[in-house]
Amino acid sequence: FPGQPPIECGILQTLGYVGSIPAGQCDRFPDLIDEVCGCDPRTPDPTPNPTRPPTPEPTREPTRSPINPPCDICGEDMSMSIGNPDGIVEFPGQPAITCKELQAEGDKGFIPSSTCDRLPAIVNRICG
Repeated sequence: FPGQPPIECGILQTLGYVGSIPAGQCDRFPDLIDEVCGCDPRTPDPTPNPTRPPTPEPTREPTRSPINPPCDICGEDMSMSIGNPDGIVEFPGQPAITCKELQAEGDKGFIPSSTCDRLPAIVNRICG
């Protein structure tokens, strides 16, 4: 370079990496030194690492299908009907449920047969 002492290509490269060459001069250097230093063509920007797709939320277990026959909570012979559909029935370890909701569960087959057989004696005084 006119007015400058000779400099090795590697040192010039290092000066560029550490920011010792002003940006206006740095932009012109490749055309000036390519023949002497044998510069490689400009390398494109690195490809960013791939991003992982978002983890899907866990799939919930499907609602079980009933495996029991329908259950009439007032009795198998259906001689009685629910007189108090809003009556509240409570079983230990279970949430409180209205007579109407309990009958709907029975209609859908969600009450086991062994429990269904005992229900009329338990719920008839509440459900009427």
